[in-house]
Amino acid sequence: MEQSSPTPMDLLKQIAPEFAQNQFDQRALLFESPKYQAVPLKYKLVAGISVAAALGSVTCTEMWTKMALQKGVTPAEITEAILVARYMKMATVNDTASSSVQMILTQGKDK
Repeated sequence: MEQSSPTPMDLLKQIAPEFAQNQFDQRALLFESPKYQAVPLKYKLVAGISVAAALGSVTCTEMWTKMALQKGVTPAEITEAILVARYMKMATVNDTASSSVQMILTQGKDK
C-alpha cells in the first residue's frame, strides 16, 4: 500500500512545532470559543472553502470541503462556495489589471 505524503501541517510541526501549535490554537479560538460564534459554523466552512480555492490551495480546499461535508453542508452549498471563489478571482484580475488597461487606453488616444 502506498504511503501518503505528509500534509503541510505535518511538515510545519516538524520544523516549527510552536507555529503549528499556534495555528491549532487560533483554529480552536475561532471555532470553539463562545466569544467568536457570531458567524454560524456552516458559513465559516463555506468561507474557508472559497478562500482556500481562491488562494489556490488544493490541500486546504479539500480539507475544508471534507469538514463541511462532515458537518452537513450540502454539495450544492459547497459548489456555490467554489463558484463564489471563481467569481471573486475573476473580479480581482479585473482590479489588478485596471491600471494596465488604463495605460493601453491612454496610449491609444495619444496616436
